[in-house]
Amino acid sequence: MTLIQNPFPAPTPFEKVLLQELAKVAARCYERGWSWGTAGNFSIRGQGSLIWQSPTGLCKGELRPELFVAVDLQTEKAVEAWTQKPSAEMPVHAGIYKNVAEAKCVVHTHPPYAVGVSRGKKVITFKNEEMAKALGLRTHTDTISIPVLPNGTPEEMISYSSRVKEGIGAVAKLVILEGHGVWAWGKTPMEALAYLEALEFLCAPKM
Repeated sequence: MTLIQNPFPAPTPFEKVLLQELAKVAARCYERGWSWGTAGNFSIRGQGSLIWQSPTGLCKGELRPELFVAVDLQTEKAVEAWTQKPSAEMPVHAGIYKNVAEAKCVVHTHPPYAVGVSRGKKVITFKNEEMAKALGLRTHTDTISIPVLPNGTPEEMISYSSRVKEGIGAVAKLVILEGHGVWAWGKTPMEALAYLEALEFLCAPKM
């Protein structure tokens, strides 16, 4: 039996709560200078094969729950073809949702220290760093390595979801594109933001 996608989807009451929190997280990222202009994108996993994705070309300091676009996770296309387009970097979100079952939301920003550290790297490694425990390490004496993926062109980004698995490490709930930015996921938007904050602290110049 073939399931037909609802052509007029709407978030559930719980999804609306998550979208409200996600809009607040987006505003925080904008205020910090991590998502200035129209940069950054945000999403949650909805029911069935839906994800709710922030639209393209919008100031993320003004993101509201009703502005998110319904996207079919399998086709990676907006359910309502006439609606505002989802972010061009939506395939990275889709790749995370397809490969990480527990991912309920994804936050993407451009934290400057993390972006700087990622340049020229294929992997970022931290050891003997207390803050690394915030990324999932048991103890600061362990080592954490985060893969760095190449930053795809707009043409490559269309099918980039198939590459995302290569950027998912064993511990950190992060995907990094070289010289571009970071995608963090979690069960809630605030959890995803916490991973971004921890990474940016680790990448900051040491005093």
